[in-house]
Amino acid sequence: MSAPSAGKAEDRPVSTRVPPAEVLLDAAADYLDLELRPLLEGYHAFQLRVCVNVLRLVARELRLGPAADARARAGLAALLGESAAAEARADAPAPDDALRAEIASGRLPLDSPALLAHLREGLRDGLAINNPRWVQPGGDTGG
Repeated sequence: MSAPSAGKAEDRPVSTRVPPAEVLLDAAADYLDLELRPLLEGYHAFQLRVCVNVLRLVARELRLGPAADARARAGLAALLGESAAAEARADAPAPDDALRAEIASGRLPLDSPALLAHLREGLRDGLAINNPRWVQPGGDTGG
């Protein structure tokens, strides 16, 4: 039996569909947290909590990451122009290099309202993925 082909679940036949990865990760985290954690103590309870946090973080990355990446690319395009943003394409190893170069050269001042808005939005997106308790959706990070 061959492995299912890559692609979106809705593109595959119903018989080969599986729940999205983030749903599977959430289910695994829930089982570990709600069923197994109460049975453990000390070191193993702590390590299980770390594993649950990792599973939940990866699920949030899968759920929220693509939209955050798209916002970051759009923000770079707005700050640097389309040509510079094209160099910072999604598959580039360090898409923020062009932004760093603009800041280092002085062409984009650190107190630029557009830069500050871009950095705040990126921080908000990163916190929503890494630890959503640190930021309220649509809220300000206090900066």
